Amino acid sequence: MTFIQLLASLTPVISVMLFLVLLKMPASRAMPISAILTGLAAVFIWQMDSTFLAASVVEGLLAALTPLSIIFGAVFLLNTLKYSGAMDTIRAGFTNISADARVQVIIICWLFGSFIEGSAGFGTPAAIGAPLLVLLGIPPIAAAVVALIADSASVSFGAIGLPVLFGMEQGLTSGGVNMAAAQIAEHGGSFADYAQFIAMHMITIDMVTGTLIPLVIVSLLTGFFGRNKSFAEGFAIWKFALFAGLAFTVPAWMINYFAGPEFPSVIGALVGMAMVIPVAKKGYLLPEQPWNDFADAPSHRAGKVEGKTQFSQVAAWTPYLVMAALLVLSRVVAPLKAWLVSFNISWTGLLGTELKAGFATFYAPGAFFVAVCILGFFLFKMKPAAIKESVTVSCRSMVPTIISLGASVPMVKIFLNSGENAAGLTSMPVALADTMAASMGAVWAWVSPIVGIFGAFLSGSATFSNMMFSGLQYSVADNIGMNHAMVLGLQGIGANAGNMMCVMNVVAAATVVGMAGRESEIIRKTMPVALAYAMIAGTIAFLWGGF
Repeated sequence: MTFIQLLASLTPVISVMLFLVLLKMPASRAMPISAILTGLAAVFIWQMDSTFLAASVVEGLLAALTPLSIIFGAVFLLNTLKYSGAMDTIRAGFTNISADARVQVIIICWLFGSFIEGSAGFGTPAAIGAPLLVLLGIPPIAAAVVALIADSASVSFGAIGLPVLFGMEQGLTSGGVNMAAAQIAEHGGSFADYAQFIAMHMITIDMVTGTLIPLVIVSLLTGFFGRNKSFAEGFAIWKFALFAGLAFTVPAWMINYFAGPEFPSVIGALVGMAMVIPVAKKGYLLPEQPWNDFADAPSHRAGKVEGKTQFSQVAAWTPYLVMAALLVLSRVVAPLKAWLVSFNISWTGLLGTELKAGFATFYAPGAFFVAVCILGFFLFKMKPAAIKESVTVSCRSMVPTIISLGASVPMVKIFLNSGENAAGLTSMPVALADTMAASMGAVWAWVSPIVGIFGAFLSGSATFSNMMFSGLQYSVADNIGMNHAMVLGLQGIGANAGNMMCVMNVVAAATVVGMAGRESEIIRKTMPVALAYAMIAGTIAFLWGGF
C-alpha cells in the first residue's frame, strides 16, 4: 500500500477527527463532508467500482433506518413522560433512593444500562439512560458523556451475546470455513464453546477495567461538570463505586463461566441492581452529605421528594418495564422472535450488486419504543394537546440526526465495501489493519484493542468491529505466536471501548438529551477514557501471558 493509498484509507478517520473533533463542527455538517471526501478517495485513489460505491450509499441509507428508529423512539418516550407528568414521579423515585447524583448515575447508566445493553445493544442504553439522567436534573452533556462511558464492559455480551457469538464467528469464517477450526475442536467442538472461552478472557480482564468504570464516570461527572471541577468529589464514593462495579462484573463472570455469553450482561445487571439499590437507600458505603453541585445546575435538581406525585412509581415506570420485557422476550422466545423478524423489509441485489439491506420493522427496538409510547398515552390519560406536543417536538428534534446518520452510515458502508476495486487492493479497513500488524506485531497486546476501537468508531457497532477484524486478529496471533483467545478477547474489549466514542452512538446520545450539534464536546470527553480502557486491558493481557 502506497502512502497515498494509506491516506485514502484513513480519510474517514482523519476527516471525522478534523471536522467533528478539532474544528468542533456539529455532526450534521461534519459527517456529510466526511462522507463526500471518503467517497472521492474511494473512487479516485482506491479505484472503487462506481456502481458498488453507489450501492454502498443506498445500503447505508437503508441501514440507517434502524438506529434512527431507536433514537426517535427514545426521544418520543422521553417527551411522552415529560408531557404526561410521569417524569416527575420517576425523578421523585430516584431521588428517594438517593439524592446523590453520583449514585443515580451508577444505578441508571452502569446497572440499568447494562441490562438494556444485554437485552438490545446497538446504542440503546445511552438512548434510554441519558434522558433519564436529564429527568433527574443532570446537565444534558454530562448525561450523554457518562451514559456512553458506562456502556462499555456490558457490550461484550450485548444483544444476548451477539458481538461474540455472531460478530466473531462471521469474522473468522470465509467460504464457509472457520479459520479457528482447530481451536474450536479443542474447546468443545462448537463455536459457542469457543466463544465462551474467548469471553472468559474478556470478562476476566474486565474484572479490573470494568469494575473501575463506575468510579471513572462519577469522577468525570464531578471533575468536568461539578461547580468545583473536582475529581476528588467523585472519588469520595470510591467504596460504593467499586462495590457497584463488582456487583455487575462478578455475577457476569460467573454466568459466562457456567452458561456462556448470552446472558452475563442481563443477569449481571439484575443481580447488581438487587444488591446496589438497597445499599444506596440505606446510605451504606456513602458519605453523609449527598452531592449534586453542578456548575450548570438545572432548576429541578433537588434532594429527596416528600410530596405526592401525580402517578404511582409502578405506573410511571410501566413504559420502561414493558420496554425491557419486550426487548428480552423478543430475543429469547424463539416463536415470538421468528414472528417479529418475519416483518422484515429487505432489499437484495442493490443496483445490480450482491449487496443487500433490510429493516426489521417490528424486531427493531424503535418499534417497541413507539408501542410503549402509545401505551403511555392511555396509561397516563394524556390530553390530545399533550400527545400532539410530544409527537411534534420529537419529530422536530430528529432533523439534524437524520442528516448526521444519513451521511455517516453510507460513509462506513463505502469504507467496508471498498474491496471491490480495480487496484487489486483489499478493503480499506483490512488494508489498514494489515499495515498495523506488519509494523507493530511486537506490541500487539496494546495495538489489538486499538484495532477494535477503530472498527467500532467507524462502524458504530462492536458486532461489526468484530466481524471486520476478528480474522485479522486471529491471523496475527498465528503469525507471531500469540494466544488466539487472548487476542480475540482484546479485539472485543477494544470494540467495547470504541462504543463510547463511535459517531452513531454519540449522535444518538446528543440527540436524546437535546444537544445535537455538540457531538465534538462529547467525543473529546469520552475518547481519552476509551483509549485508557484499551491500554489498561492490553497491559493486563500482557502481564497475564500469552504474548
